[in-house]
Amino acid sequence: MMVENYIRKSNYILGTSLTLFALLFSSCMSKEEKSAAPEKKGFALPVQIGKVVYRDISDEVRTVGNIQAEQRVTITSEIRGKVARIAVEEGMKVKAGDLIAQIDPREYELTLEKLRADYSASQNEYKKAQGGLRPEDKERLDAQTRAAQSSLDLAKIEIKRTKKLVKEKVVSQSALDSAEDKLRQAQESLIASQAEQAAGMKSRTEDIKKLESEMQAIRKQVAVAELNLSKVNIVAPFEGIIISKEIERGAIADSGMAIVRMIGSSRLKAVLEMPQSYRNKLKKMKTARFLAKELGLKFEYHSNLARLVRVIPDANIFSGNIKVQIDLPDPSPAMFPGLTLESTLSFGVRKKVLHVPAVSLVISEQGTVVYIVKDNKAHLVPVKAFKEHDDFVEIEDFTHQLNADTDLILRGSGAVFPGANVFSTNPKPETPFSSVSKDSEPSKASGKTPAKNQKTS
Repeated sequence: MMVENYIRKSNYILGTSLTLFALLFSSCMSKEEKSAAPEKKGFALPVQIGKVVYRDISDEVRTVGNIQAEQRVTITSEIRGKVARIAVEEGMKVKAGDLIAQIDPREYELTLEKLRADYSASQNEYKKAQGGLRPEDKERLDAQTRAAQSSLDLAKIEIKRTKKLVKEKVVSQSALDSAEDKLRQAQESLIASQAEQAAGMKSRTEDIKKLESEMQAIRKQVAVAELNLSKVNIVAPFEGIIISKEIERGAIADSGMAIVRMIGSSRLKAVLEMPQSYRNKLKKMKTARFLAKELGLKFEYHSNLARLVRVIPDANIFSGNIKVQIDLPDPSPAMFPGLTLESTLSFGVRKKVLHVPAVSLVISEQGTVVYIVKDNKAHLVPVKAFKEHDDFVEIEDFTHQLNADTDLILRGSGAVFPGANVFSTNPKPETPFSSVSKDSEPSKASGKTPAKNQKTS
């Protein structure tokens, strides 16, 4: 009971003491504020001042891509037939003309043999037609013509004798009429024999033309059969690598069916992705440098670059970048499709490009800005930032407020705001500097972030 009374008494004394102390402190603070109020000074932020710079820079773009084969083809069968042989495996290197696969040739060999026999027979018939009849037929017609000529000669002798006898009145006129009729018959018989002999010596023109047409048709069929037989051997069209087999031995291949897929190994290209802003510069490229890290291989091209570059029109729908193909003449034998390449494409040198120290850039609600000093106050200047070069960032001053004499806020740029009073803390005011030491940290006040490491394109 005594302990409880002691605790209550102690708490009362402590509370009273604290109350009196708070009242005394409050009274003292009010007197100090009243006495200090007439001596209040204007608020100003400490900053360090620098200058914008104009630099000559190499206009280049760095990008990553890979190597692809310039030649990529699906080899198909040109004829229908059973696959008798597959001579390659996936990953195998082949040369132009190497056997890839073979279609069973037996059907095409038999077809060609038959057509060649038909063509030979057609040639014989044609030659026979051009040469006329056989020798025995010619002899028969010759004999027939000679007999008709003899009959005519005999009829002529007989009519002379009959005329003489009629004149001497030995025979009647009817005998002369009969002799004259025999003469006419002998003449007609000779004419008919001579005509038959002429027709036998040479066949009619239309028959020869018909036989010639038939012979030419068979000859074309022979040529087609020879071509089909040559297609049973499927060969590599160029030097390259087999990347896949599309059919197996024993399968029936139709015309146009895929046999293998292959890529060329002698002609390679680099496929790169880069910003669209470089599309119109590609034809003016000065140098293309490449690095294949996997092989430790470096190489570059300086001439005929405009002829080596091709742009794929469609842009990437996500990044907006374009794809660019660059042919690689005489590539190293060590390079292969799929190899990753780092590249640097140079477009020459741009003169007097405006730069500011990276520490001066600020990301604000208005976008990327810098602050300059006018009449000891901070003034906001919107800019467009591009690439960083050695702690300096290339910018575009689209409001045209920056020049070589402008006082640019460096340290402290992240803490100032438009219209804020500022004062310089430069170590040597007479020699404004254009960059800051790398170990200094800009202020992070005002909710604004200095864009020291900003890189945009």
